[in-house]
Amino acid sequence: MEQQIQDLIASIRKDGIESAKAESERMIAEARKEAESIVAQAKAESSRILSEAAEGAKLEKTSAEASVRQAARDAALSVKRSIEEKYTSILRDAASEAMKGDALASMIAAVIEGDISSKAVEVSPSDAEALRKTLSGSFADTVRKGLEVRPSAAISAGFRVVEKDGSGYVDYSADECAKLLMPYLSDSLREILA
Repeated sequence: MEQQIQDLIASIRKDGIESAKAESERMIAEARKEAESIVAQAKAESSRILSEAAEGAKLEKTSAEASVRQAARDAALSVKRSIEEKYTSILRDAASEAMKGDALASMIAAVIEGDISSKAVEVSPSDAEALRKTLSGSFADTVRKGLEVRPSAAISAGFRVVEKDGSGYVDYSADECAKLLMPYLSDSLREILA
């Protein structure tokens, strides 16, 4: 009987060990499956994050390149505008210098030949009095026919022939002359400005 009890204990032990071993193997298999699933999810998440980061970097690079191109274009336009303003200023100064005193009076006389009864000449306030004196001496007949000389704050140098009724004018100011001369600058200068 003792032998039977020992055989029974051995059998229970053997069954318990086998059962525990089977349960342990099942748990290990489940843990491996879960670990593989976690690793697969982590790899997928890692790939997604890397893909989003690559897209973000690509978008940022494209945006930066566009910003650099825009900045270069803006700088080129700014330089062009600066050069144009400088040359316009040089031309305006040269035209202003050429349109003084007797030269100004001669230009006005040449422009207003013919019917002047309906015309007036606008000049800078600083040239108005001197021009009246010059015109009244050299061009007394012109002044007697009704030519008016008016100062105009809108003109810094040169003159403008206007209809007395205000219906129109022809601008011979230094500013306008400079604008008209700009297209005739040298080809090399136009290439720089292009």
